[in-house]
Amino acid sequence: MTTPPKLSSIVAMAQNRIIGRNNALIWHIPEDLKHFKRTTMGKPIIMGRKSYEALGKPLPGRANIVISRKKAALPDDTPTATFDDMESVESPAASGTALYVVTSIEAAIDKAKDIASAQGLDEIFITGGGEIYKQTLPITQRLYLTLLHRDYDGDTFFPAFDWEEWTVAEERSSPADEEKDRPALTFYTLERKNSGA
Repeated sequence: MTTPPKLSSIVAMAQNRIIGRNNALIWHIPEDLKHFKRTTMGKPIIMGRKSYEALGKPLPGRANIVISRKKAALPDDTPTATFDDMESVESPAASGTALYVVTSIEAAIDKAKDIASAQGLDEIFITGGGEIYKQTLPITQRLYLTLLHRDYDGDTFFPAFDWEEWTVAEERSSPADEEKDRPALTFYTLERKNSGA
């Protein structure tokens, strides 16, 4: 019997837990964007409708699963499957890029696990936004956390969590770049204690 794919979340968070403002990221940090791409490439990613709208298109090289109760709220030019039919629409621009629209977190996780299992992948990702993180954090097994060592003003937060429930599997620091007004960063990979995996 094969092990089911691990449910992971990936997030960049300010030290005051801010992750965004007005449905957008507040910062543009190339080092973190490269980390995100390297970590999620080829694996299914799950996001809320507002996060998808902020991107404006599916992220290439990944199955993008968008949770939306309102199909009409997606941009008119969004390539989507028939709502709820769970069939993918391949993007002609990038091999391995697909977009699925579902109406619940449960359906999104099921679809991501099906895709990962069919492709022999060991991990699926939650990529935001704040409400999706909040609802999935209790069942998240691995957390890729980029901590920005600065407070930011914003309106979207990553949920509070108890560091004691997690083991630091990996930690890497990057010093501040004052010339680019970039704070120091710490890249954590956290594994939930007693996650059963």
